[in-house]
Amino acid sequence: VMRGGPIMVPLLGLSLLLYKNVVGLLIFVSRVSLDTAHPDRSDRGLDKRDKGGSRNAELDEEGFDGRYYNEMRRRFREVVQSRLRYTQSLVIAAPLLGLLGTVMGMLHCFRGLSLQAGHETAKLVADGVSRALITTQTGLTIAIPALFMMQLIRRIREKQDQSILEDKVLHVNTKIA
Repeated sequence: VMRGGPIMVPLLGLSLLLYKNVVGLLIFVSRVSLDTAHPDRSDRGLDKRDKGGSRNAELDEEGFDGRYYNEMRRRFREVVQSRLRYTQSLVIAAPLLGLLGTVMGMLHCFRGLSLQAGHETAKLVADGVSRALITTQTGLTIAIPALFMMQLIRRIREKQDQSILEDKVLHVNTKIA
């Protein structure tokens, strides 16, 4: 770990935070079930006026509330989008930290060149270049798989959102027929 210099410690912390977040989000969107899109109509908290005489325009004869689906879709999108924005900032930070390590490694390299200490100069230059490359590689290695995972999360989110919408349309169409 320390062959990449002191930047490797924040890179490790960032990678743990990033992958905890992205894996948690992947599990969340994968577990969203359409069972939540079928509320038990008796548990939905319809007030007495909606059950009796005056009817809300959004409610059908079985108490189906189209607003429920709209609200569920909106909340689902907001939660996932908010977590994706946070994850995106972590993904962006990984190569930037790697770049910071690259700059620090190159400074170490130039320090070695400025010493003009013969054999020791070559060792310091090689060590600086090694630090620079290791941190760059580590930052990219952290960010690239997370980008693919984020794209997978977006695809799953879109499928779930579309399934909720299709369920609403199906319910409405069965009432019309």
